[in-house]
Amino acid sequence: MSLVRVSSYLFLAILLHVALLCWFWSNLSISYHETLAFFNGTTPSAYLSRFGVYLFGQNDFGLRIFFLILHIFNIVLMFLYARSNLKNDKDSLFCTILFMLLPGINAGALLVLEVNITIFFTLLLCFLYQRYNKIPYWLLVFLMFLDESFSIIFLALIFYGISNKNTILIFVSLIGFGVNSYIFGIDIGGYPRGYFADTMGHLMLIFSPLIFVYFLYSLYRFANKKEKPLGFYIAIVALLFILFVSLRQKIDTQNYAPLLLCFLPFMVLLFLSGLRVRLPQFRARYKIPFVVSFIVLIIFTSSIFVSKLLFLVMPYSDNFALRHYIAKELSESLKIRGIYSVKTDVPLQERLRFYGIDRGDRELSYIKKENFRPVPIIYHNKEIVRFYVE
Repeated sequence: MSLVRVSSYLFLAILLHVALLCWFWSNLSISYHETLAFFNGTTPSAYLSRFGVYLFGQNDFGLRIFFLILHIFNIVLMFLYARSNLKNDKDSLFCTILFMLLPGINAGALLVLEVNITIFFTLLLCFLYQRYNKIPYWLLVFLMFLDESFSIIFLALIFYGISNKNTILIFVSLIGFGVNSYIFGIDIGGYPRGYFADTMGHLMLIFSPLIFVYFLYSLYRFANKKEKPLGFYIAIVALLFILFVSLRQKIDTQNYAPLLLCFLPFMVLLFLSGLRVRLPQFRARYKIPFVVSFIVLIIFTSSIFVSKLLFLVMPYSDNFALRHYIAKELSESLKIRGIYSVKTDVPLQERLRFYGIDRGDRELSYIKKENFRPVPIIYHNKEIVRFYVE
């Protein structure tokens, strides 16, 4: 398949993907975690969200537009990175579409999180090294001061430098790890608290269960190879760090799990190589697990896009995406009633604040009280939840 044809398919896939994400974001409300970043955060994602709001106004478009743009860059960068490692452009397209379908990628594509930023710079580092066979030290200097998750990249580069007997890389990576750890800190203290199973569950949700199992198998296979790519070192160090820390404390997987994605092309390479070495008549037994894994992947990813519709068939409090809904509709309902300030619990108060509802004396409650007016939230002609305002 020619590069022009593959590029056309990729362009169409990105258009469809972006259309779905835009439809998804039209239904979202800002979450409490995002309000903490937007109003008080000092992370790159917080500054990016505030810059978007400065340009386009305090609304969901301004809040999320730069994260969508960065996500598109990540898709293109994944394709270029895959082309450097896979045998043909068709394989690279498959790898890129797999990347676009991962539940964790879709869940974090629009949110005010470090996910897209971490993925971008991790892929950029791996791509530049793969393309020019030279470590971009200028990029490493920048990553020292960007985010705490990049301390894992410096740690991986130390092991990579030792394996390849690259003294300069070892020296620079040690400095980078020290500077990054000094600025942001890495807390690995505490006593065992049993978060290992929760962390494994989160990783399975990011990849989908069967894809994650094959991802672990691929890491094991590459661990036995004599020559290992940089992406392997970053992924294995990140995974071991996540699992080790989870034995002692709860770890925010969204900070470190994106580092695993630089190994995705090598996972695809292992699968396709294993499939192609077999005669066509013997490939069925290897295609069936792939089809099942892909179906499970589609189901997990689809559940994210239809999470709002789930309110129609399940109780309000049972929806796994609850924290990303309701606030925008509630603010609109209050404004229709001429109410622009209320008093409620802190998480909801901060979410309403983003949509122009300030803190005031009128109480907003989930519980019906005497002389309180009902404020129903309706999705698709069904009342999902009812608030009460003084």
